[in-house]
Amino acid sequence: MKKIALISVSDKTGIDSIASELSKMGYDIISTGGTAKYLISKGIKIIPISEFTKFEEILEGRVKTLHPIIHAGILAKSKKDIEDLRDSKYSLIDVVIVNLYPFEKTISKRGCTFSNAIENIDIGGPTLLRASAKNHDRVTVLTDPSDYSLVLKELAKNGKVRSSTRLKLAAKVFSKVSKYDSLISSYLNSKSIKAEDFMQEVININAHELDKLRYGENPHQKAKLYKISKPSLAAFDYNQLSGKALSFNNLVDTESAYSCVEQFSRPSCVIVKHANPCGAACADNLEQAYDYAYKTDPTSAFGGIIVFNKKPSSRLIKKIVEKQFVEVIAAPSFDKKVLDVIKNKPNIRILEIKLKGKNDLIYETKLLRDKLLIQEKDEKTVTKKSLSVVTKKKPTTKQLDDMLFAFKIARYVKSNSIVFVKNNKTLAIGAGQMSRIDSTNIAFNKSKKERISLKGSVMASEAFFPFRDNVDLAKKIGVSAIIQPGGSLNDNKIIDVADKHKLAMCFSHTRVFKH
Repeated sequence: MKKIALISVSDKTGIDSIASELSKMGYDIISTGGTAKYLISKGIKIIPISEFTKFEEILEGRVKTLHPIIHAGILAKSKKDIEDLRDSKYSLIDVVIVNLYPFEKTISKRGCTFSNAIENIDIGGPTLLRASAKNHDRVTVLTDPSDYSLVLKELAKNGKVRSSTRLKLAAKVFSKVSKYDSLISSYLNSKSIKAEDFMQEVININAHELDKLRYGENPHQKAKLYKISKPSLAAFDYNQLSGKALSFNNLVDTESAYSCVEQFSRPSCVIVKHANPCGAACADNLEQAYDYAYKTDPTSAFGGIIVFNKKPSSRLIKKIVEKQFVEVIAAPSFDKKVLDVIKNKPNIRILEIKLKGKNDLIYETKLLRDKLLIQEKDEKTVTKKSLSVVTKKKPTTKQLDDMLFAFKIARYVKSNSIVFVKNNKTLAIGAGQMSRIDSTNIAFNKSKKERISLKGSVMASEAFFPFRDNVDLAKKIGVSAIIQPGGSLNDNKIIDVADKHKLAMCFSHTRVFKH
């Protein structure tokens, strides 16, 4: 029987080349619409699909490949299936080359109307692809121009495409069609579901591989990085300028530091180790901010992640790499000299991070093995106006500024978290303990080790105090003011203790607990 290839594509990349080669190999090319015109313009002989099916296109071309002659030719498992139909108009179709209307590209264009988006929902294309992929035991289906050369090579060498290749191509088809349907579903949901009702019963996730990581949490674990395009999540976009491949932990720590530092408008630096800030500061310039952040806990800063919210100078980068061992330095941008500065430090990763836009959607995810959690990103703004002074002693303006700074840092310290701050710089941080008093003691002991006085500092807790022990210890340490969410059954007792110790205390009324 005559070999037949059906070609109908939106993306014309390389299509004339593969059509020409298939024609030379003895294939009849059947085609439709714009693809047919394009191939004819390239001097390739084609059979119009309406001639093949003896059925004229209708509804402005929306119905052309949805025809029994086409789908019988694709879905027939063998020549015998066609012969059993006892109708000479049926023929086997051996190769199907189809890609879909550019729905994603269309809806990404500024000014795209809803009707234009709907018109770019492909119906015939996915049907052809699914049918061909289902019958991959006989049919070779292509939807990606990058696969054309492989198929031509196998046909030229063996006269047929290997079964393993057909299976691989079929799997790719179902991935493409699944993504396509998911994009359409997400688009329609975005038009019909209110933002506050984003958590539908079914959420389609589109993700594509970005990179193979150096390793996972540990060197024996393989890991890859994927970009999720749907549903829309809070963005974490970066460009690696130098250094060896990133690991799982590098990325987790960098995202944590980035999320923390992006809260500030003044020149700021956050140093993170094991997903927890170990030092942070706002200052008049980045060099001061780095110095203050580093002095909080130089021991933990070793091998840490350093992130700035503004462009650091090459002089500062040179100072950092000469002063400490660092895994990653990240900022919104770097000057051209930065690569010269670190040329003798090939392992240091320099990342440019795109700070979020005001209109970015703010959802985030966490995986629990085969379960996916989606929540709004914790970005509730806490200001002086949202604080309640609950003690007899009122905080000064300077203390209020330090309270807000400390609370922003506590937001990114794994719970239970305690943060001591003075002059918009961290003095000590206690993180990740099962008991809050243990976090306070850890922070206090770290300050003593670094010979940092906590006298006159403010103390921030990301969740309420259930007991008085932290307030008593705060007095002993020399703390002058405390910020905490409030909300404990013992709030009144805690306030009484603070009054007894003549401490100022504010409630934020917002818990920023991080697991």
